[in-house]
Amino acid sequence: MMRLLLLVAMLSVGVATHAAVGETDSLSQLSSAKARREARRAAYSAEIDDIVRSRNYIFRPITMQNVVMGNTHSIYAYYLFLGLSGDKVVLHLPVEFTSYVIDTVNLDTFAEGYTATLDGSNWRITFAFMNGAERWFAEIFLSNITGQTRLALVTPEGVMRYLGTLESGATIKKKRKK
Repeated sequence: MMRLLLLVAMLSVGVATHAAVGETDSLSQLSSAKARREARRAAYSAEIDDIVRSRNYIFRPITMQNVVMGNTHSIYAYYLFLGLSGDKVVLHLPVEFTSYVIDTVNLDTFAEGYTATLDGSNWRITFAFMNGAERWFAEIFLSNITGQTRLALVTPEGVMRYLGTLESGATIKKKRKK
């Protein structure tokens, strides 16, 4: 009987010791995973900041919406984008200013009054450009945490809103060379 009690006591001490060591391992793994997530978040944020500061990027839309009419359309064509390289603006985007009539605006022009401000974790980029005799305004909101990017085009005919992604212009050139 004494042997049995001694055996049970030894087993329970071993289990308790193993549980305490296991908890320490689990805690160190959790803090290590948290540190890795934080490092990935910081690297992503720095990458977004570098793209915006370079003034060499391409906005690729995923959806478009006429703000007044409210119609939302998915965009699948890879060749539709707004590109900025220095002061040059290249615009190839669909617009919908009248009911059920979608047209594509294609123009190469220059940005005027470019500003990019960082407010916490969100970039706000604004600039104007000429489309013929009309002045259009572009406003891009970009989260450097989630990457969510929203472009608003304000024109005399109406306001278009696009959701999409922002890519480095340098990355695009590298992909084409392959």
